[in-house]
Amino acid sequence: MSDIKSAWEIAQEKAGKLGGLSVEEREAQRQDKCRLVGNGVADKYLSSHDVGILKDELDKHEAADKDLIVRAAVRRLSEAIDLQYPNRLAEISPGILALKNSNAVKTTLDEIKGLFQEYALAEDKERKDIEQASAETLHQMRISGSAIGRLNLRAKEEWQERLDQTAGPFNDRLKSLKQKLTH
Repeated sequence: MSDIKSAWEIAQEKAGKLGGLSVEEREAQRQDKCRLVGNGVADKYLSSHDVGILKDELDKHEAADKDLIVRAAVRRLSEAIDLQYPNRLAEISPGILALKNSNAVKTTLDEIKGLFQEYALAEDKERKDIEQASAETLHQMRISGSAIGRLNLRAKEEWQERLDQTAGPFNDRLKSLKQKLTH
């Protein structure tokens, strides 16, 4: 019975025959580990919006890993910034600043805030144009008064396309600004 080896023992023997990991492989594993930790730290922040969590989590790691963890966390936080959810910027910005507080980051976050304001104005204008065109169409069909409720612009595919076209250039600029945050 003692001649039967477990799968673990067999795997250990094979691993021993292969030798250890190269320096590059160990570094790649360290980077992957730090990326996962950074993503986890960012996710904890996104669910609580508590800057203290970021600092507490970073304090658990060696100084050599902190830079990689911070980069991964900032990348994850910046990915959560979305034109469709403008209020999230106010929630995410303190986390990014807690991780990476510099004038360049502050300036970029201010640029993103300005972009959100521009987008809100452009979307509002497009929405009003669509509502006016819809009202005119309904008027031509002799439909008016209480028969018309508030128009659901997102329900009609044509209107959704127009709103998406409005958002396109803003999303491109936002993507560029997010990249500035992560570098």
